Amino acid sequence: MANKYKTLFSPIKIGNMELKNRIVLAPMSVHITPPDGSITDREINFYRRRAEGGAGLITIGSVLIRADGNFGGQIFIDHDGRIPGLKRMVDAIHSAGAKISAQIHHSGRETNIATSGYQPVSASVYEPETKEYDLPRALTTREVGDYVEYYAQGVRRAKEAGFDAVELHGAHGYLIAQFMSPLTNFRTDQYGGSFLGRMRFIKEIFERSRELVGDDFPIIVRMSGDELTPGGIDMHLAREIAVYLEGLGADAISVSAHTYPYFRIVPTMYYKPGVNVYLAENVKQVVNVPVMTAGRINTPELAEEILSSGKADLVCMGRILLADPDFPKKAQEGKTDEIIYCIACNKGCHDRNAEDRAVKCTLNPETGREGTFKTDIPAKKKKKVMVVGGGPAGIEAALIATKRGHDATLFEKNEELGGRVRLAAVPPNKGGYQDAIDYLKRELKRHKVKVKLGVNVDKDMVLKEKPDAVIIATGASTMIPNIPCEDRSCLIDSDDILSGKKVAGERVIVVGGGAVGSETAHYLMKTAQRKVFLLEMLPEIAVDMPQDANFIFMDEIKKEPDLKVITNARVVNIGSDSVVVEKADGKEEVIADVDSIVMATGAKPNNQLIEDLKDTNLDIYIAGDVCSPRDVTRAIYEGAKAAVEI
Repeated sequence: MANKYKTLFSPIKIGNMELKNRIVLAPMSVHITPPDGSITDREINFYRRRAEGGAGLITIGSVLIRADGNFGGQIFIDHDGRIPGLKRMVDAIHSAGAKISAQIHHSGRETNIATSGYQPVSASVYEPETKEYDLPRALTTREVGDYVEYYAQGVRRAKEAGFDAVELHGAHGYLIAQFMSPLTNFRTDQYGGSFLGRMRFIKEIFERSRELVGDDFPIIVRMSGDELTPGGIDMHLAREIAVYLEGLGADAISVSAHTYPYFRIVPTMYYKPGVNVYLAENVKQVVNVPVMTAGRINTPELAEEILSSGKADLVCMGRILLADPDFPKKAQEGKTDEIIYCIACNKGCHDRNAEDRAVKCTLNPETGREGTFKTDIPAKKKKKVMVVGGGPAGIEAALIATKRGHDATLFEKNEELGGRVRLAAVPPNKGGYQDAIDYLKRELKRHKVKVKLGVNVDKDMVLKEKPDAVIIATGASTMIPNIPCEDRSCLIDSDDILSGKKVAGERVIVVGGGAVGSETAHYLMKTAQRKVFLLEMLPEIAVDMPQDANFIFMDEIKKEPDLKVITNARVVNIGSDSVVVEKADGKEEVIADVDSIVMATGAKPNNQLIEDLKDTNLDIYIAGDVCSPRDVTRAIYEGAKAAVEI
């Protein structure tokens, strides 16, 4: 079966480093490093698991050269005392059969004082694009030389720790990119002005690094093939930069895209797979060293097509190897139907709004918990398990319980599995959630899990079944707040709109501008072609979306004349065809002549069965939104956790 992906699984050399295949674990910040930047067993376990899965090169993302460039959760390589810990990581990866590279990094302006403890530094003073970052200061000419040394010493330490290569992070608007890009370099000294001036910083880093590590140690450079921002690096300039980097002695070039905000750095399901490949192809046309590409490369078929057609020489895979670290082995063995495919939700792995930034994966609850949480440990005693609720938490619970050897049956009151995730797949550009449900259903079938649809489980039924354990995953439903209302029958649940049970009229008010309300409004405007008013009492809408998705969503709806967003608006009264809102200044406004009023005002747990079974002696577990309405990432983990505990 390996011949099916012949190029993907062929060896390649980067300088004098030979890789067994063309699969590179893309550099990612996984936020499981302690604040002091030291290597822990948790981090080693995470990367070793990806190496065990068959990737040719493991790239450790954002390895920091100096504390003032810290954006949080990074490994440090800022002094020689770091070398023993880094060597532990290297040895673990080598023992698992992969090569390892360190991405040498400094954030430059893309951090803040609260995170790093320092005012951000940059090539030039550049107004932050976001309130996340503080105003940077420009490095003096003398300081630039100091930072050259910080980078070069980082390269040296990586070699001494046993890394097979390094990657200089010159993309995404970080410090090296800030010097290379005309968007962010306004300097008038030797490090600015002309093209050669802007390249001088990385030129000196290369020269000093080579003095320290010699010519045989592979140095890769990551660059943006297009910053996709007016005044920044475009495709023409990217070609010029790539040729220059090759001339400096770069052994390979890794091509990504964009600068802040991260529309295409970690592409969501709004973008097609392989969205950035054309940028690598553009660079590959002008250089002779190997070129890497990245950005939603999520199937072996796509990877093989990219490589065999000559668009790139290696594929950087990040989130797909979070979803399934065994992706390479499964693809090479022809077990593609067993791959856990990334759906590009960015919910567990790259939700910059999350309280807990530690890496997770929606579809793989073991990700980020390697060495501490395993779902395949056989049960000590086979038990009869009832799983109530066929949403993601229930499906995962039934699946893991069955795989562990229990006699598990999944009960769902509707005739279709998926819960509210089915509804999440309905709005524009959200089809990845249907892919998630399809995957879970395939796994149920593959592992022969017993499923009963159209069954409404109550206390009497549970007692009649006499299970050894019950996992309750009955989810949540829309909560309608107690707002004065002329006729509550005129209110439509957003779930009913997305499921197709009800159809909205021509002019629609959506009450509630969280992720559910915002995407319902988007669906009504874009797909159903309605005129929509979206009301939210907070200053912003969709704040509970992952930040990447929020950026793109907000950018899209700004262009839509049929979707009017009204924030800082508290609904105080609802009529049969109108809504009265109180604005931030205390004044009231009436939105009249509407045909439908759709409620997306949060969710409440469907916890009646929990209450009914309280007085029994049954072994009960709960998972998902029935605990508290949150997200699918947490739901699937809790389903797996419940099944593991039985």
